[in-house]
Amino acid sequence: MRLSIFTLAIFIFTCISCNTEKKTEENSPVVESTKPLPYLTFQKENLFPGDGSLLRAEDGVELEDGRIVVVDQANGLRIIEKDGSNRPFGDFAAAGFVHLPPEQTASPNGMVLEHDAKHILMSDVADGKIYRVNIDSEKVEMIYDHPYGVNTIYRDKTGALWFSQSTESTNLGEMFRDVNIPVPHGAVFRMTDLKSTPVKIMDSLYFANGITMDKDEKHLYIAETMMDRVHKFEVDTNSGSAKYMGVAANVGSPDNLLIDSEGRLIIASPLYNQVIAVDFENHSQHVLFDGSTNANSKVSNEYTRRSRLGMERLELLTPDLFHPLPGLLTGMFFSNDGQTLYITNLGNDILKYDFQ
Repeated sequence: MRLSIFTLAIFIFTCISCNTEKKTEENSPVVESTKPLPYLTFQKENLFPGDGSLLRAEDGVELEDGRIVVVDQANGLRIIEKDGSNRPFGDFAAAGFVHLPPEQTASPNGMVLEHDAKHILMSDVADGKIYRVNIDSEKVEMIYDHPYGVNTIYRDKTGALWFSQSTESTNLGEMFRDVNIPVPHGAVFRMTDLKSTPVKIMDSLYFANGITMDKDEKHLYIAETMMDRVHKFEVDTNSGSAKYMGVAANVGSPDNLLIDSEGRLIIASPLYNQVIAVDFENHSQHVLFDGSTNANSKVSNEYTRRSRLGMERLELLTPDLFHPLPGLLTGMFFSNDGQTLYITNLGNDILKYDFQ
């Protein structure tokens, strides 16, 4: 049988395609797809512990045994058992911690579990003190007293400490003054160890906030809340060098930051009542949690409008901005197995979500 040129071409193309497909199947590595992130919303049953026993639980971590520790305005830290029962954690009074409003108002804010899993660092955004807690003995040591409030901290594997200064404030009143009309007084510092003098890494930020590193500690991320952006640095933790790489993500009012097990940057957005996941590999963003309502979205939009016009906006920071959440959303952290997400805020309960 005589084949036409067209028929012969189709035959050759089909053979090549079959061989190519077979070769690809045999020789290419199997790439497992990343499990899709959930879309979570506020439900009353997700309140944890659910009894209103926390006080300004702005940040938290999970310990190796599954218990969690959150900041507590009156006592420094508070430990929560798996059943929700909780108590003050650490002898902060012995280390000079004082909360006696209105004369002296403490504001425990950022915290991080050190790589040895034996110590917790906590920073006070009101008076600038940084505390270190031994988890087993609950002994507390005040390791550094910054001239201005310290928002968030991160300690890398070499023992160096990185921290953010939101603004040049020495108390909460001054801090909120600079929230009302932002000024570029935010900065980021690095201490070679817990006894060394801080070195400024970045300044002129409009309210420096959350700070974290990726899993390999090759990149540093810094939230600049009033400019709706997260900065990225390439760092060498051994030498302490930090090279500015640009803006890693644009998210409304970024607060606390963390890197999840898949390398995604997770960002808390207080003014929009959301938690955002930034996937650098796939160049995408995903709303992991959305606690917003039509009512508080109106307040958020008005806050944004005033911000763009340089107008005062502090009067908008009322429960109307975040209701029905227990407080203004500030951060989040995962359980050690990555199956539970805790969302922190300035209220009296946090939120707990178990992934299916």
